[in-house]
Amino acid sequence: MHKLKDLLALANRHVQAFAYVATVVVPTILRTRAKPVIFVKHTGLGDIICTFPAALELKKRHAGVEFIYNCYKDYACLPKLGGVADRVTTFEHIGLVGYWYRFLLSGYYLFSSDDDIPNAVPKEVYIKDFGREFGVALDGTHARLKVDPAALARMKALLESRGASSSPMIVIHPGPTWPVREWPHESWVSLVQELRRHGFTNIVQLGVGKVLRFGPTEVTAVPGALSLVNQLSLEESVALISRADLLIGLDSGLLHIAAALRIPAIGLWGFTSPQFRFSSTSGQTFVVAKVECQGCHHRHPRLHWYSGCPYDIKCMKSIPVEEVLQACLARLEPARASH
Repeated sequence: MHKLKDLLALANRHVQAFAYVATVVVPTILRTRAKPVIFVKHTGLGDIICTFPAALELKKRHAGVEFIYNCYKDYACLPKLGGVADRVTTFEHIGLVGYWYRFLLSGYYLFSSDDDIPNAVPKEVYIKDFGREFGVALDGTHARLKVDPAALARMKALLESRGASSSPMIVIHPGPTWPVREWPHESWVSLVQELRRHGFTNIVQLGVGKVLRFGPTEVTAVPGALSLVNQLSLEESVALISRADLLIGLDSGLLHIAAALRIPAIGLWGFTSPQFRFSSTSGQTFVVAKVECQGCHHRHPRLHWYSGCPYDIKCMKSIPVEEVLQACLARLEPARASH
């Protein structure tokens, strides 16, 4: 019975792949008189953004074709904002298209990195990883993201309606994300209190009550910050961050958005290490936990799997509020002087 179910599921996937070819690939060929290129990354939004430098270089190899980016539907706006593709699809079984229908494509680029391989140890920043497998040499700099003008106008109106001041705006992102990435809620509360005590009262909290691999997750508001949790689309979040003077966040996609927008950011690091996520020219400040097991995600064997830290996530819990505060003030004082 199980074998029959497996065979039926496999057959269904192949039917879906054929349907994708019939409704996406073939019409594109007929319309453009050229085989399209498909870029693929089915992981988090930070990973997707990190593929853009490689994708932009790979586009130079394929003149006169249409470029399609295939990713999770939640992140479908990003390839357009990154100038990588005008068309985005969200087909889960795209690998079947790349394998069986490769003859209908000018190029099929499935982006992977050392970090995607459980037994591999990364040696360089993500962005370089994604280019290396296709012979593209990159310097690790994030490609620039565009900001949707309509989303920017909505964010300006929203902030004005909520009474946000013109003083330096700080965006915080406490999560939710993998439990091993999170800084304790009480630390965020203390940080916001200290920032307000230093005169930085225009603080906005972003977040979505859903984690890619965990599903719906509760988000706790941080007192003293204007919560826009679960209220913005991804395009609107990009637009809001583009207006910020500083983003403070965990190892997550929003840090990559800030880097792609050239917005200063403070990143908090425990089980991952910033040198494998961001180049030294990213413009971000890194506050890294000072424990022996820091960076366990990049070691073999890894000490965690999503939330299975054997040391009760002591890396993130050990990051002092005062250290984060001083890093923030160093970036905010020039911003205050310019307002």
